[in-house]
Amino acid sequence: MLIRGTVVDLTGAPVAWAAVWFAAGDHPTPDVAALTDDAGAFVLTAPAPGSYRIGCRADGYAPVEVEVEVDAGSGDIDLTITLSPA
Repeated sequence: MLIRGTVVDLTGAPVAWAAVWFAAGDHPTPDVAALTDDAGAFVLTAPAPGSYRIGCRADGYAPVEVEVEVDAGSGDIDLTITLSPA
């Protein structure tokens, strides 16, 4: 189960090189993290269905965490994370 997403700023512009990771969840996620590309895109692999909190931070922006529910058989999840200036 993939969590595909984009990190953007308040204007909707992509944020490159933002760190995205599993901050907490129903299942262990040791050292699962990604960096966004130039388009602000990232992909994380959820270890199993359940509830997860995804953390995100980038230089010049306030860190944020968002909740994601991964359901068995529901396919990949598309997520947009919006960062505010620090």
